Amino acid sequence: MAANENIEKSAASNGNPLSRQVTVQMSPEQYERVFFQPTPARGDLARRLGNPTLLGVLGFLIPFNTTILCLLQLRGSGPSSFTGVSGAYYFLGGIAMNLAGIGEFILGNTFPFAVFCIYGCHWCQIAYSEDPVQGIVASYGVGAAGADNVSYNSGQGMYNVTMALVSFVLFLGAVRTNVPFALAIFCLIFLFSFIAAADFATPYATTAAEGAHVLMLLRVAGGFGMVTALSGWYLAISLACASTGVLCPLPALDLAHVIFPGTKAAAIEGGGAAV
Repeated sequence: MAANENIEKSAASNGNPLSRQVTVQMSPEQYERVFFQPTPARGDLARRLGNPTLLGVLGFLIPFNTTILCLLQLRGSGPSSFTGVSGAYYFLGGIAMNLAGIGEFILGNTFPFAVFCIYGCHWCQIAYSEDPVQGIVASYGVGAAGADNVSYNSGQGMYNVTMALVSFVLFLGAVRTNVPFALAIFCLIFLFSFIAAADFATPYATTAAEGAHVLMLLRVAGGFGMVTALSGWYLAISLACASTGVLCPLPALDLAHVIFPGTKAAAIEGGGAAV
């Protein structure tokens, strides 16, 4: 981190001593490493307030990693296991990520604000749907009849298709951040797509082979999700080290100076002039 020392050389008329003011500036690479924003936001709030990015990443990873392991059906887990972790969806995925998103909004970081709030609300949606108290699945039928209902699964499938489109839009913005973050969102596109395919196939899985096909679609979704999870843990380690000044051996893999460098949009977002 480069430090620029601005020394005020004008003394007050009453003979007060010279005052020395030290400001710390981050390069775009350093700013992007601790915030998922390729260009620094206006103002100095990032230096005076805490960094909410680590909270957002860990708030996403804890319920997400659990969900992926369930999709991979490890140790007897499966889609029915989601109900048991609805608390993590509410409090870690929903509350923690939205708090991080609000923090990014205060700092002026538009893109991470949108990412954290969108996926944070997504976790709230899953928690609400899987919460037995709400009885959403039961409203479609008793027991397995509700979970296999055509209307219920079609609605879930349409939602996951929409989330795949949202992830694609966010991926377009992520290509100017860093490799692990862009890769994480890219794999979310396919994760939501395969979950949607499983949702659409579930009501019509009347044989053992068709049921196995649905489970295979969920495993494929879990495979793409595992890539997202590994990328997320990569980012979490980098952010945790950067927040306390620990030397991190992991490269930032910055993309801001590789893809569309010096664009007018980047300059406007950073409050500077276009190159």
